[in-house]
Amino acid sequence: MTSPRITETVRYADGKHSLIVYDSGTTVRTAGVLDVHLSGRVTEGRGKGQSAQRDVLLALPRELPTECLSSGLPGNSGQAQLEVRP
Repeated sequence: MTSPRITETVRYADGKHSLIVYDSGTTVRTAGVLDVHLSGRVTEGRGKGQSAQRDVLLALPRELPTECLSSGLPGNSGQAQLEVRP
């Protein structure tokens, strides 16, 4: 993945928000885990102009890929981390 152009809106407890635009990313599949790393910038709201990094680790489904064509996949598990830095 070289140019994902993904956007994310982060909403804070005080009602404020940040709009993050990710413009680059990588995906690595290793030993049953999918590691996605996105890089971008905060374009609006809190932290405007700061860099942002999103890392997502997902366990790959144990079902066959064709399973989603019939009954669907029951879900997935993983973890995500967001860092906004000056």
